[in-house]
Amino acid sequence: MFNHIFRSLRRGCGPAGFFIGLALAGFFDGILLHQILQWHSLFSSLDGQVYQDLRFRMLTDGAFHAAMYGVGLVGLWLLWRARYDFASNGSGKRFAATLLVGFGVWHLADAVVNHWLLGLHHIKEDSRNWLSWDLAFFALGLICVGLGIAFDRFGGSRRRHLSNTVASSVGIITFAAGAVAASPWSNPRPVTVVFQQGISPAAVLAAVDNADGQILWSNADGDVWAIALKNRFDGWSFYRYGALYVSGSVFGMGCFSATPAPSP
Repeated sequence: MFNHIFRSLRRGCGPAGFFIGLALAGFFDGILLHQILQWHSLFSSLDGQVYQDLRFRMLTDGAFHAAMYGVGLVGLWLLWRARYDFASNGSGKRFAATLLVGFGVWHLADAVVNHWLLGLHHIKEDSRNWLSWDLAFFALGLICVGLGIAFDRFGGSRRRHLSNTVASSVGIITFAAGAVAASPWSNPRPVTVVFQQGISPAAVLAAVDNADGQILWSNADGDVWAIALKNRFDGWSFYRYGALYVSGSVFGMGCFSATPAPSP
């Protein structure tokens, strides 16, 4: 079984599928987990002021995406070189199988190297049981690799619909899990609200009361506040009261939103 997929990875469009799968997995991680859900950044588990600095987080996450662009370009170059291979029987199956393997290998390598050996970050930093999230994405990697191997070995015209259904189901489940985690019913952490300079304390209190929030901390100038919200989407209401930015809201920079609110 493994010899079969190894042969696919070495010939024709197989290497292209593998590298494109790696790139897609990297973009899946960076776009969904770093920016949309804002669960972690590249070095968010490391101690030290520099690793919590917004500019450093944006720079390193940007460098990560640039590296994924590089991997994707390698995959596209390999795909162009193997373009005539798609005229042969089984080439489409081989490309799809190696793409799934590449997508899964990224998650396995990310979990083992970045999460556990180096400890650079974890999938959901603010979770008390962060290991369960790491294991879930490790399992996602195993599932994708297993699907790729099975599809390469057994896929074909008789099993194509079944393979597509399984692959689509994995994608739908993954998307649904992300949507639930980002929904108003998830357990959000405190948000940081930056108001325009000169805002009165009474206006801030009115904004907090409207959002049914609880004040945790504010700076000396009274324009940066840490506020606990029961519903993360209530953060939108602060913009009506003169807020310039609300971390954790759908609008804005993902890296700033991943920065923990100051402790009271």
